[in-house]
Amino acid sequence: MKDQLHPSRTRSAAVQRSGEAGFTLVEMLIATVIVVIGLVAVAQLVPTSVMLNANNRNDGTALVIAQRQMEALRAVPLAKNSFTDPQGVTCPLSTTCNVGDPNQPGQWVGSPVVPFNNSPVIDYAQPPVAGYGYNAYTDPNDPTGAVNDVRWAVVTVTSGTNGPVTGRRIVVGAFRRGMKTPNYPISLDSMVSK
Repeated sequence: MKDQLHPSRTRSAAVQRSGEAGFTLVEMLIATVIVVIGLVAVAQLVPTSVMLNANNRNDGTALVIAQRQMEALRAVPLAKNSFTDPQGVTCPLSTTCNVGDPNQPGQWVGSPVVPFNNSPVIDYAQPPVAGYGYNAYTDPNDPTGAVNDVRWAVVTVTSGTNGPVTGRRIVVGAFRRGMKTPNYPISLDSMVSK
């Protein structure tokens, strides 16, 4: 009865309702399709980012292992051609590891080396050379227990023919075995001299 008394109120309410129209079913379907496409695109990035994260972690671990090995090799006095590690960290237990051969000065001795971008790197396609690496190192901090292959090669520098050793060029490589995606070994190159 009040609506009949005030017809202007009824018209204004009807006018307000038509201006407040919601989304149509077609608009909702289009918005849903756009959101789903965005979610699918983001979901495809997750496995890639997980793989890249794992590879970066593996490269970081290999770098730490290679640095530790390089420091151990650099610490060997130039007068010595081999060393042992009673803890088995930088040389396997009950094994003698070599650091070059003064009888072959100026030549790479140890693990095979190949040039890569004008730098020597260890060739992991070749079998390991006894006394110049080990392929059973497991990082105690790695929860996966992956095996790392550590190898090195040395160029001995002597003073004259058959003279005393005055320096060494050392290349160390570290590579995590069992990787499903292609990755490259970490290589370090250093020179030690008097």
